[in-house]
Amino acid sequence: MKKIYFIVFFLGSIHLHSQIVLDSMTREPIQFAHITDEKGQGTTTNEVGKFSIDYFVESNNIEFSHLAYRKKNIKKNNLSKKDTIWLSPYIISLEEVFVRGETAKDIIIKAIKSIPQNIISNPFNLYGFYRESVQEDGKGAMLTEVSFMTYNEGDNNPQGYQAEIIQGRRTENHTKLNLDAVGGIATIVRNADMVRSKSRMFDIDNLSDYTFKYVGEIESRENPILIIGFSPSNDNIYNNNMGKIYIERETMAIVQIETQKDPEKIKAIVASSLEGKKSKKPVFILIEAKATIKYRKVHDKYFLSFVEVDNVRNGILGQESYRYSSNAKYILTLVEHISPKKLSTNYDVEEGFNKQVIAIPKLEGWNENNTMFFSEEERKILKDIRDLRN
Repeated sequence: MKKIYFIVFFLGSIHLHSQIVLDSMTREPIQFAHITDEKGQGTTTNEVGKFSIDYFVESNNIEFSHLAYRKKNIKKNNLSKKDTIWLSPYIISLEEVFVRGETAKDIIIKAIKSIPQNIISNPFNLYGFYRESVQEDGKGAMLTEVSFMTYNEGDNNPQGYQAEIIQGRRTENHTKLNLDAVGGIATIVRNADMVRSKSRMFDIDNLSDYTFKYVGEIESRENPILIIGFSPSNDNIYNNNMGKIYIERETMAIVQIETQKDPEKIKAIVASSLEGKKSKKPVFILIEAKATIKYRKVHDKYFLSFVEVDNVRNGILGQESYRYSSNAKYILTLVEHISPKKLSTNYDVEEGFNKQVIAIPKLEGWNENNTMFFSEEERKILKDIRDLRN
């Protein structure tokens, strides 16, 4: 089953049928909706709500879910090649809500204490898909896609993710300062899974670094979702994460995190890092960063299911200066926790991640894949890179 999936990932992507998931009220596309089958295998819609039913080769039933919408289950045989899936939205209140006798910080503490019952404690494998793109001064410069598996030791080492690239492809690196991805899958999964590692705003010993407040609620009949905002509580420029946390009221499971760096504190870090410093090598300075992190329930436990990270950096070498925008997406496709396979990361995390992936210089046959369709921006990036070769 797993081998079939990974062959489909690259070789079965020449001609795909696309479906779309839309909001039944606004008729707008629903981006990053979870689509899973009865085995827990899944993917997600792209930025314009598109997905391919061709991904689910051996599935019988398909479930569509999103934090803000009612779930929908459909037999695969009832889905046509050009179907539109309509999801009904929940009511989302963005006014401050109150939970009797509990502050927002109390809810965060309860969610942290509930992590052991919501997150699997045994070792497990995650299988997934990763795409990363880079633009230089608004022009496409590099794109990478890989299928992978990870291994985590569970409670023995919550942050100990190892990642193995199973198959991958990349364009050439057209950045003038040779910006390259460092860390890749192992790094993004390790850093993003803040719930499992109980890090940052989920470190119960450092909650005083943050201010928490109720900012809204998703009024689901099945399981209402509390939306709690967080921001730094002090002037330390390195304490700069702010955003929203989504928590199921009944289970206290943390199901989504939206975070970004405080712009003013990033400016202060940039100013201090540049002061009086010269370098003969390129210097890349982070100026913007934001991320969306999602968890979904598989086998009665919650797993990291989706991550999107957007970063903007200034690249400087002498009098040269370029603006680099990078986007990285991680999608969980399958969980194996019955007989997980131990593995070691098969690339040097400290070196350029893309160097370990097969380059396709002329982009021959680089089409859509059935795990996740390209966004319009990613299509533009590939076009820009093709134009550079002509």
